[in-house]
Amino acid sequence: MSIRFFKRFFVLTALLALTLCPVAARAASYLSCAIVATTDLELRPLELNQRDVVSVLDLVYEGLFTMDDNYMPQPELAYSYEFVNNGDRLRVVLRDDVTFHNGQKLTANDVVATLDYMYELSGFDSNLDSPYELADRGLYYATFYSIKSWTAEDDRTLLFTLRRSCYGSLYALAFPVLPASEVSNAMPAGTGPYTYDGYEHGSAIWLKANTNWWQRTPQVTNIRASIYKDADAALNAFDTQNVDVAMTRSINASRYSGSLNSFSLSARTRQLEVLLMNRAYKYFKSDENGDNLVREAIAYAINRSELISSVYQGMASVAYTPVSAGTWLSNESTIQDIYDPLMAESLLDQAGWKMADDGKRYKDNEEMESFRILVYDEPGSTVRTNAANRIAEQLDAVGIPAYVATWSREDVLTKLESGDYSLALCAFNFDVCPDPGFTLTSTAVCNYTRYRSSEMNDLLSQLRNSVAASDYQNTMRLIQDQFAEDIPYICLYWRSGALLSRSAFTNARDIRELELLRGVESFTVQ
Repeated sequence: MSIRFFKRFFVLTALLALTLCPVAARAASYLSCAIVATTDLELRPLELNQRDVVSVLDLVYEGLFTMDDNYMPQPELAYSYEFVNNGDRLRVVLRDDVTFHNGQKLTANDVVATLDYMYELSGFDSNLDSPYELADRGLYYATFYSIKSWTAEDDRTLLFTLRRSCYGSLYALAFPVLPASEVSNAMPAGTGPYTYDGYEHGSAIWLKANTNWWQRTPQVTNIRASIYKDADAALNAFDTQNVDVAMTRSINASRYSGSLNSFSLSARTRQLEVLLMNRAYKYFKSDENGDNLVREAIAYAINRSELISSVYQGMASVAYTPVSAGTWLSNESTIQDIYDPLMAESLLDQAGWKMADDGKRYKDNEEMESFRILVYDEPGSTVRTNAANRIAEQLDAVGIPAYVATWSREDVLTKLESGDYSLALCAFNFDVCPDPGFTLTSTAVCNYTRYRSSEMNDLLSQLRNSVAASDYQNTMRLIQDQFAEDIPYICLYWRSGALLSRSAFTNARDIRELELLRGVESFTVQ
């Protein structure tokens, strides 16, 4: 019997069984999900950059560390760790009870071989370039911002030399660990709760429970990830009940909110939408105290909640600093709604920009120029342009003239780098390690607003030298306080995805991008 025929027979049999079983039994044995992927997809976990596929393979592979529901690093394949040599090095001891799906025992040499391959793939060197290029260098390229070298001291012990001697380096050690003999293979063995049970290009990925998993045997024993060409096709498969679960970032998923027939769980991403204000622009230059009332007025004029509801259909969450709310690093005191159009108007008046009878603002007989909002859209979407137009309307409501110019991403990036702009609506994609320094330090390549603060520079340097978790947390909270005071740029919202399902299949509280199926292996059916 051919593999393809067997898989189709298995799926048909499973689907027939599902029509005869209650929901609880269905959740306990079989789960089908819709994913968006290209038809030429190769299942090489260290080289993937397709979000949905990474979420599926997250069930096959494990890292030295993982993040809990508070987004705090916790040992996974690591048994213990300690920072040594004043924090410049990190020693990690592996668990002794882990085997790969191919039956080989996990050793430190496997971790070394995995990192060697990742480093070669990334082309990483001393030129720590813009994160705009990361997608072309492997998903785990940013690992090497934190670690410089690695060696196996014995079969169970690894020693890392760190670029950043801090607790945040643990985030960098969440990459998939592969057997040394299979690092360059397609569909290599992993150590996770599920193992491959088949793959048909352009059709589906099949997984089955790893009965030898070092934790326990998952109750959901079989998973099928059906491949669709785009988000609309995946959502249609969910609508027609061809799959139990669909994962998407399409705002069309908002129609499932409040549905009585399915669950719609918000999935957190690391994409932060921001409004950049060029501090070298004549209207935004700081005074002798480092203040600028026009910049402050713009911050007060923007209604984030209205943008999220009207443009993103609820598929985003409000942001005031570049640290996600609800995580162990969040400074809750900085989370406050500052939308206040009356305050915006008052600040403009204080800055000398008075409203005239013609509805325009003047200062010393000079009419306020219209601000151009540069924007680029993601392929196949106009949602960011729509948001920029709404922001222009909100600014106009307080007397700040603005218009939108939609250009290509490359052209907008050129303008940002040269400083040839006043306002720009764009997105920062943050690394797994929540360090905002690449946008805030005075010399950062993504400091497009020309923000300069010795206090912020010192705090970021302190963060990157905080070995203890408590020190790292406290410093990150001070960074958020400084951010709220200085407003280096205006944080608007974190983009959200949606995880749609017909029944509960996870107890995880924090559903997040690239790990959308996390918790399915530990779910206990009530």
